Amino acid sequence: MRIGLHMGYGTAAEITTKCTQAGVGDIFLGAGSVPGFADNGYMHSDPVVALGQELNEEAIAISGIILPPPSQEVILGQDAEGRAHLCQTIRAAGQAGIDTALFYPLDRLLHFTDYHPGRPLQVMPGDDAWPQVIEFMREVVGAADQVGLRLANHLWAVDVVHALWEAAPSPNNGVTYCQGMSLFGEDAHTPAQTWGMERIFFAHARNQAQYGPALRDHDEVPLDSGDVDIPRCVHALLEADYQGVIIPEHLGPQSEAEAVVYLKGLIEA
Repeated sequence: MRIGLHMGYGTAAEITTKCTQAGVGDIFLGAGSVPGFADNGYMHSDPVVALGQELNEEAIAISGIILPPPSQEVILGQDAEGRAHLCQTIRAAGQAGIDTALFYPLDRLLHFTDYHPGRPLQVMPGDDAWPQVIEFMREVVGAADQVGLRLANHLWAVDVVHALWEAAPSPNNGVTYCQGMSLFGEDAHTPAQTWGMERIFFAHARNQAQYGPALRDHDEVPLDSGDVDIPRCVHALLEADYQGVIIPEHLGPQSEAEAVVYLKGLIEA
């Protein structure tokens, strides 16, 4: 298991400095920060390839791309151009030699401030609009299949993720293991049993203290405090021989460098 950082596009020197200060050698690069994305609405592979070559000389790897969360209109088939741009970004990532993408496929359908028991998303399996969600997932998974890009879907509703896997079967249709899933009442401590290790393409490390039922009813806290037993989570990954990247996020007052030191202590113990 390797520890990394989320990173925006910059010079190789800037990224190397940040990685050196934090003590990591892997980054997940935000697609929206890549030169040309803002003008075109999608990513080209050339800037990623060029940056990756420079970083390789510093022993730093672009281990993943962070895809922009699609809008409700893109998800529900009301923005064909936006969906085409997303698929183009997916293909560009694969063409750049990246093998994993952190993807928030249904974030724009989440209930963030209101609590709806049993309905974390505005569109759930069985709803009238669910076929549009399935069509969307099949299209983006198809784009990923064209270039062998693994989609690490960041979605905490376990039953919904399994429904998406069943509807769009592919070895590239996987999941991000993120302990934020406890905010949905899911067990964050059993990644292998919940997801299956062959489906976990990427992992986050985060903790939170929940004080209400809605998604945003929580405080972001350091990894060693909060509702989740992070040592148990890390040990579960180690026991299952997880070989991918884990990135700390939503740390409250804890710095990324402090979180990296904490995770290294757990991994090396």
